[in-house]
Formats: sequence, structure tokens, C-alpha cells
Amino acid sequence: FGVGSDAFQGFAPESAGKFESDSWAAYLDIEGDLTDQLSAAVAIRFEDYEEFDTTTDFKVSARYQLTDILAVRGTFNTGFRSPTPGQVNTLNITTTSDSSGTLVPNGTYPVDNPIAVALGAEPLEAEDSESFTIGIVALPLDNTSVTLDFYRIDIEDRIALLNNVVGAAEVAILDAAGIPNANLLQGSSANFFVNGFDTEITGIDFALTSTFDEVMDGTLTVDLRHNWNEQEVSDVAGSVNDSRVFDLENHVPEHSTVVTLDYARGMFDGLVRVRRYDDWSSTGGLFSPGDASDIYDYDGEILVDVELSYTFAENYRVSVGGENIFDTTPEDEQEPTLRFLGVDKSLVSPFGVNGGFWYARLSASF
Repeated sequence: FGVGSDAFQGFAPESAGKFESDSWAAYLDIEGDLTDQLSAAVAIRFEDYEEFDTTTDFKVSARYQLTDILAVRGTFNTGFRSPTPGQVNTLNITTTSDSSGTLVPNGTYPVDNPIAVALGAEPLEAEDSESFTIGIVALPLDNTSVTLDFYRIDIEDRIALLNNVVGAAEVAILDAAGIPNANLLQGSSANFFVNGFDTEITGIDFALTSTFDEVMDGTLTVDLRHNWNEQEVSDVAGSVNDSRVFDLENHVPEHSTVVTLDYARGMFDGLVRVRRYDDWSSTGGLFSPGDASDIYDYDGEILVDVELSYTFAENYRVSVGGENIFDTTPEDEQEPTLRFLGVDKSLVSPFGVNGGFWYARLSASF
């Protein structure tokens, strides 16, 4: 550990390098009205990645107006994401601690580094995805709109950081591969990126917006949004352990809700936003035994934001406000090693750990 509050000792000279990823792409998008009730769109994209071959992806969507107040819509598309230069080339070794307080090195290696290759690293491949949505759009009242959409996203060969604890068996493998001073790595973490798993994400988005005129000589807009989201992990690489799978499936709350009240009157505009996050769970992550036996549960929270704005001289606007004005923070971190390392609040909180934030903003538009 270094002196002072920051224990990061910097980057070693061997971490330096210049890396780039070049690609060329062509994109075509066509959309229009096929009938008075039916509109559709088709898009296609061809991309040539110098390091990761070529890909052709597409998107088709349609909307059908059933009645004056009800429409259905849907979309299907494919996707592609290549590994970043950082994921392919990162070399970073820091010092951390285990649960007993013993200092151990923690390294992230490029996939072509001899240490990573000896421990099973292979060249990274691009992620591929398919997704679809289907939903309805309704106008039940003159001042109200409602949308309800179901979606599913399937992603194959997702890139993840693989954590390897170097024990006696791994030291023997590194010795056999000719790694100098391999015994010094015993007890450390030797991490590298892999195409580690597939995911299936399903969810529902609900939105309701109502506008009320002549509310105390102003306009009030009420906006309600709710999301249900669930992720399932499959086809897991052998060394991506059960704890990592649990975290991927449970770090993000399944339910989240946002209610926004926006009131405008003359040159004044006020906003109140209430955000609710459902419960979430986590293991010890890097410090977990790997079998998901160390599960920690955290309660959901409600956050409130406010903002008041004033427009003057037509082009200028001044705003003052606060995010999370009641200074809500997540529950205390429960994992013992993270607490020993100084982590106070839940490390994977969906709304951060910094509490309230107040601001003033001046903007101009011409």
C-alpha cells in the first residue's frame, strides 16, 4: 500500500503501450407509412473490424394503429460488440488484502500475456445479440398517454473479467510454462477477460404521462415510469464461478419506479422527482469463496430530487436544485474484507454511496 489515502502505486513501465481498433461501416435506414394505419422501418448495417472480422446486423420495426386511441408496435434487431482495446491489452497490477489482512498482488493481464495464456486465456471474440420488443400505445384521455412494452435481449459470448486465485496447482502450471519467479504469485489474483457466458434479459417498461392545464394558472405534468427487469445467465465458462453468476443476476434490482411532477407557470418551472429502487443482493465478489454461499441482502430505498428554474431575458435560465435531497444512502457493506478495506456502504448500490447533491446551473440558448 502507498502512503496516504490512495493506495494505488501507479502503473509499471510494462503497462505502457499504444493500442487502437479500426473499423469501417455502412448503414442504411428506410422507414415510411405503408398504409394509413401501418408504418414500418428497416435498417441494415455492415461493419468491418480489422481485429474481429466482419458483421452484418439489421433491425425491423412496425406500428399498427388499431383505433384512434390504441396502437401496437414491435421491433426485432441483431447487434454486435467487439472487445475494446482496454479489454484486450490491459496490464495492471495492484496490491490489496485478503480477509486476514495479508497483502497480496491483484493483477489484470492481457489475454496474450504469458501468465494469462498459461492459465487458459484465449483470444477474445465479439459479443452477438438478438432482441425484440412488443407493446401497446394508448391515449385513454385527451391529456393522458400510456405505453406498455415487453422486451427480451439475448447476448452470446459476453465479455467478463475472469478472477483466478493462484494456488499451488497454478504455480506449477506457471512454472511449467516458463514464467520466471512463478512462486511469488502464489496467493495472488491473476485476472483476464474471457467470453464468459450468455445472458437472457427480459423486462417490462410501463410509462404513463398526464398533462393538466390551468392548475393555479400553470401547467402540471405527471409522469410515472416503472421497469421490471430480470437477467438469467447460461453457458458459463468453467472458471466463471457461482458467485459471479449470482452477482450478475442479482446486483440490479428487479423493480424500479420513477414519478416526476413538473409544474410550469410563466417564467418559473419546478420539478419534484421520486425514485424507488427495489431490493438487491450480492456476494463477496473477488473475496467470495466462489460457491455463492456468502449472499448479502440489501433493502430498497426511495430518493427525492427537486429543481426550481427561472427563465429571464428570453434566452437565459437559472436553476437550483438537489438530487437525493434527504441524503439517503444504502445500507452498510456487509462483506467483511470489503469493510476491512474501508468500504462503508454497499459497494454495488444502484444509486451510489455519495448521498445528497446540491447544484446551481446557469444556461443560455440562442
